[in-house]
Amino acid sequence: MKRFAVLSSIFMVGPAIAQVPLSGPTAVADHIALNAADADASAAFYQRAFDFEDVPTKLPNTRWLDMGNGLTLHLIGGRTAPVSPNRVVHFALRTADLDRSIAYFDASGITWSDFVGKPRNIQTRFDGVRQIFVQDPDGYWVEVSDVQGNPPG
Repeated sequence: MKRFAVLSSIFMVGPAIAQVPLSGPTAVADHIALNAADADASAAFYQRAFDFEDVPTKLPNTRWLDMGNGLTLHLIGGRTAPVSPNRVVHFALRTADLDRSIAYFDASGITWSDFVGKPRNIQTRFDGVRQIFVQDPDGYWVEVSDVQGNPPG
């Protein structure tokens, strides 16, 4: 009799488990938040280097920048701890003119490199897209790539 009770319990729970969704709803990127030592200095960097526009906010020690395509960069001031020096921890931006970006970095004295850290070296990803890495005033790594390349396949 005990065996029957256990089996019937398993079969009764089964349909309820099958009703659980296997994944959440589709989501899209909304914003990237970085903890900056000086939100205004970081905002100035991103505005000059990437032409991001200011999004007005009344929050103190905070800046919001429009990155395009509905994505914003949220800079929260007051960071005192160091950021990761590892390039693996980065976010990526795509530009229509990587050469112009490089010219801006050179003229501004901003060091750029490839992923492994070789200075002034443009690397090409597996899909033919050229990319470089720069650091913002806080040391956050930013991958900057062009929109060219050949899709894999």
